[in-house]
Amino acid sequence: MVIKEILNRRSVREYEKRDVPQESILEIIKAGQFAPRAHGNQAVEFLVIKNQETKDKIFNLVGQEFVKEAPVLIIPIIDLTKTICPVEDLSAASENMLLEATALGLGSVWKAIKGQEEKIKELLGIPKNFTLINLIPIGYPKEKTSPYSDKDFDKKKIHYEQW
Repeated sequence: MVIKEILNRRSVREYEKRDVPQESILEIIKAGQFAPRAHGNQAVEFLVIKNQETKDKIFNLVGQEFVKEAPVLIIPIIDLTKTICPVEDLSAASENMLLEATALGLGSVWKAIKGQEEKIKELLGIPKNFTLINLIPIGYPKEKTSPYSDKDFDKKKIHYEQW
C-alpha cells in the first residue's frame, strides 16, 4: 500500500558511503517515467550522475553538502516541445521517484535548483529545448528517520465546499 511509503518518506540529507545498485536506480526512474503527465506525453527524461567530479561541480552551483555526498543524483528533465505543463510533469515524476526510493530502503530529498537551471544545463550538456526544476540525491540514509503518524495529521487543514 502506497500510504506506507508516504508515511515513511522523509527528506534525507546524510548518506552512507555505499553504492546504490543499478537495479534500484532503474526502479526509481521507472516510477518517475510512469508518473501522470499532461496529455500522456512522454516528455520526461532522466540524467543519472555518479561521477564525483561532476557532483562537485553541481554542488558549486547549487550548494548544500548532500549534493556532493549522495552516491547518486537523478535529474528529471523535460522536453519543452512535448509538454504544456513542464513543472507539473516534472513534479509528478519527482514525487513518484521519492516514494520509490523510500520503498527500496533508500533516502532522498527534493533539491530545488531555482536560478541555476541554465548553468546546470550547460555543465551537463542538456539541450536547449529541455528544462529542469530539481535534482534528487539518492543513497542509503546515515540515520533512520521517524515516519509520520496519525498525530501529524491535521484535520483543521481540510475545507469542504468553501473556505
